[in-house]
Amino acid sequence: MASTINALKQRHNNTSKSSSVDNVGDKGYLARPSSPVKGHSAFSPVKTIFSAWSLFLAFLGIIVLITYQLHYTLPAPVFDSLNSDGQVQFSEENARKVVRHLSSDIGYRIVGTEQELETKKYLIKELSDLQENARIASLRRPQSELALPNFDMWVQVGDGSHRFDFMSKVVMKMYTNMTNIVVRLSCGPECDENAVLLNSHFDTTLGSPGAADDALGVGVMMEIIRVMSLRPAPKKNSIVFLFNGGEESLQDASHSFITTHELKDQVRAVVNLEACGTSGPEILFQANSEAMISAYGTVPYPHGTVLANDLFATGLILSDTDFRQFVDHGNLTGLDMAVYKNSYLYHTHLDLDEFMEAGLPQHMGENTLALATYLTETANLVGMESTTSIVFFDVFGLFFVSYSWATALRIHMVVGAIALVAVALQASRPTLRATVSILFSFLAALILPNFSVILLQSLGKPMQWFSHEWLSCFIFGPVSLAGMFLVQYLFHDKKASTSANELSTLSAVHMFYTICLGLASYTGFASSYVFALYSLASSIGLFHNQRRVADSRKDGLEVTRVDYTTYFVSAVMPTAYFSFVCFSLLDIFIPLTGRIGVDAPVDHIVAVLTGFITFVFCPPVLAFAHRFGSAVLRKTVVLLFLAHLFILLVTSIFVSPYNEFHPKRVFAQHLKNLTSGESMMYIAHADPGPFYEPYVADLEDMFSVKAIFRSPDNNPGDWNAIYPFNQFLESYVIDTTPYIKAQTENRTIAQSVAPLTHYVQEAPRLVAEKVSYDPKTGIRKLTVLCTHPNYIWTVASFDTHLVSWSLSSSEPFDHQSHYVIRHVGGYMSDGWRLDLEYLASGPDDRLTIELTAMETEGFGKDVERELVGSGDIGVMRKILSSRPPWVTLTYFGTTVSRFQL
Repeated sequence: MASTINALKQRHNNTSKSSSVDNVGDKGYLARPSSPVKGHSAFSPVKTIFSAWSLFLAFLGIIVLITYQLHYTLPAPVFDSLNSDGQVQFSEENARKVVRHLSSDIGYRIVGTEQELETKKYLIKELSDLQENARIASLRRPQSELALPNFDMWVQVGDGSHRFDFMSKVVMKMYTNMTNIVVRLSCGPECDENAVLLNSHFDTTLGSPGAADDALGVGVMMEIIRVMSLRPAPKKNSIVFLFNGGEESLQDASHSFITTHELKDQVRAVVNLEACGTSGPEILFQANSEAMISAYGTVPYPHGTVLANDLFATGLILSDTDFRQFVDHGNLTGLDMAVYKNSYLYHTHLDLDEFMEAGLPQHMGENTLALATYLTETANLVGMESTTSIVFFDVFGLFFVSYSWATALRIHMVVGAIALVAVALQASRPTLRATVSILFSFLAALILPNFSVILLQSLGKPMQWFSHEWLSCFIFGPVSLAGMFLVQYLFHDKKASTSANELSTLSAVHMFYTICLGLASYTGFASSYVFALYSLASSIGLFHNQRRVADSRKDGLEVTRVDYTTYFVSAVMPTAYFSFVCFSLLDIFIPLTGRIGVDAPVDHIVAVLTGFITFVFCPPVLAFAHRFGSAVLRKTVVLLFLAHLFILLVTSIFVSPYNEFHPKRVFAQHLKNLTSGESMMYIAHADPGPFYEPYVADLEDMFSVKAIFRSPDNNPGDWNAIYPFNQFLESYVIDTTPYIKAQTENRTIAQSVAPLTHYVQEAPRLVAEKVSYDPKTGIRKLTVLCTHPNYIWTVASFDTHLVSWSLSSSEPFDHQSHYVIRHVGGYMSDGWRLDLEYLASGPDDRLTIELTAMETEGFGKDVERELVGSGDIGVMRKILSSRPPWVTLTYFGTTVSRFQL
């Protein structure tokens, strides 16, 4: 055996020396003049190249598989309320019972509906049962053991208003009878002075039963209350659980709590539980204080990075959470955590418990319970200051790292110094030519996929990447890589040896990321820790390479070469970490970008994102491309382009952007215009994309009416019921009058020439009271009273120069403006009032207000309000029955009227 190993070592040494000698000149490993010996196989340069690439790619593939497993592995669900030692523990099954009841048994829990009332009653009963169980457990507890916590509960019902700027629009919000259910666990008065707030919302958006968003958060909080109420009381701080009843109505309930509830001044920090997906781990995506970020380090399954924090802060993601209200109105610091993978089902009828991944509630529950325990037992909640100058990230979900920006700068200086030492010791040998080539390779990686976008769009195949998060890498990755390699081919120095090209390119990669680190540090970019990792990994790789080739000097061989193992050393850290982060990046960006729709350059956005991923994934691959000379590099570029064209052909034929579990969102609104008498069905895609017009054509055939196109620019009030989202909705409008008259059993209505809206009863109304006009100031005053029985959401819009109003949240603009005031009320809220003062030309200069109101019935069911036998009930049923499986439908009925007050 020993002789065999020695023989293999000798063969390896001879091969290495020969390779070093032959690896001179532009042809690299192809320049091997020796002839095959009779009886032995000839040396195969193709085999050598294939073996080298295969081993390196296999190594990268193994890294991706390992990080994939680490990223998506969730804890095993726990079904028992007690562990083997008889101690209370978090149970996913208990949390899911709440989720199933809320999302499946109750369904669409929209503010103002009967389902909202049912939800409130259910939560109060369940929490009261937990309170009673805790009381009984406390009575049975031996005197020698620590006491259980005090269990207090409130039901807050409040009115209020607030300004909510969203989607570049100003929205004035009014709310009445907004419900919050509040629970506090504490050790008594000494704990009550300082509290941490745990928040989730029990309402849902219009088109969804909301299993993940946010019945999951509610179920997790209910289970944490059970666990903590049966454990010894917190030693230091109390914990307040807020089940808020109005987040989807633009964060009304959280505003009500943080501005008016009696506990608001005791709360020092907040942990918000949200969801925009149904699987994978939840992520910490917003954090604004060092103390709370440090607290997150105590969770068993950390998953969060300042990258997500920086991304969310840019506003590129058109979403928001209650966290905003707690920060803006409560001046709180805290953490915002959300489930985010598979957000294709977000805000759709498919957000059900059956599609929620096993282990997800356990993951969120154990993390949140650990946070709650630390914040009540150990943390100092007094004096926590808000800051964004914190670097934090998890390492493969195994542990959490956080440090201040000052510490980050010191780390960056050390990493930069190591890079300079590498250059000084000639381990790194960047040339200007090679360094410029890296920059151009980066630009090529971003730009070239956009030409593929143009090709796909010319073929009528946009958004081919939408149906799977990883598909964009498959479609655009090869052309990005081809662009990177093409630049390297053009910059390949044919006067230098292949080995020299390798080393200078690897050194240039090192220099590129070191320069990026310096620039990012100078600008205060917290996510610059990634550049530090890349620079450090390159330095380590280059020092490793210098040590490996040191023996070559003794033999008089060229030392400006790259040892094969250097690529593995240089790639392992950046590729492993970025692969782990990349899964999150794709999970967030692909579904949400696709939902923007083709009216925006979403294909180009995804193409650029994919190019960035391709470039950053494995930095040393640019040097590896030079390893076999320019001829092989040229052939590699050609093969990548051909592979890319083949992939485009296959995906164009066999791949569709939408399917049942990656659906296209469509809004349907049956609007009755009480002023004009029209009864119209509005169809709009919430995310403009392909295959929309055929669906409209099918509806035209069903209703036997030609649809009329209406743009939001020329008809801004068409979808006022969901302002400000209405600005994105291009509509096809179908007159439903012929269908309703043909279907109704009421022959009087069928034969009547009066508009169908004539038969609408208890329609929303506006009246003016206390009207006055001051000729000296030109100010007209009035009180607007709105009554809307059986309607839930109203939107009043008007144009005037307001002087004052009764909304306490903000002052009106000091010039003529367009105002949109949204009102939402809890169940049985059927009216509101608003005092206005505006500049008028005279006492008869009335204010024109357009009032849009949403009907109560129809959410989550195939029914709609019937207009006293008019047959209107069948319109939505027909729309629903004709829905293709790749369409998810959000539908509601509305009325609109104009009033002169």
